[in-house]
Amino acid sequence: MILRIPLWWPISSTRAKIALVAVAMTLLTCQSADADLKLHKIRAPEHCPDGLTITAKANEGMIDFDVSVNAEEVAHAGELYKGRVKARAYLQIAAADQQLAYIRLHETIDAQRTRFQFRISPSAAKSSELHLGVNLFEKNGFATVGGGASMQIYLAAFVQMVDKAEEAKEGQ
Repeated sequence: MILRIPLWWPISSTRAKIALVAVAMTLLTCQSADADLKLHKIRAPEHCPDGLTITAKANEGMIDFDVSVNAEEVAHAGELYKGRVKARAYLQIAAADQQLAYIRLHETIDAQRTRFQFRISPSAAKSSELHLGVNLFEKNGFATVGGGASMQIYLAAFVQMVDKAEEAKEGQ
């Protein structure tokens, strides 16, 4: 957010303008937000970082996705943030370059891994994306500034992987 104070504003002193900017900056920093600075674009299964596993299988004309993430490993949390890392996933469903839906996926936590599962048609998967965010949290519950990672996962590559697996089955 950019705060601009026009020169014609009816505050006469420069000190008052500086004080107003300081108050505005204080208010901005007190807002809670998930802070992600690293964006990884994943266009193929082999581009998944350590700690992220994505499997896709054909099932009754649809594709079942199983996304498993070790949030601490992906975020490089170490001992300092151990147990204070969370993963969230959003599915952007699109068809013919038009967004149809943007939904948050429900997570299941198994030991140190967070799993997201969803089913989508192959035609929709070709233009849809999975947005996965891993955030570090301070002891007070607020997200760290610059902590964590964001991943934009293109599902089209996984559709190709499923298609190749289906062709291999038919060839046997």
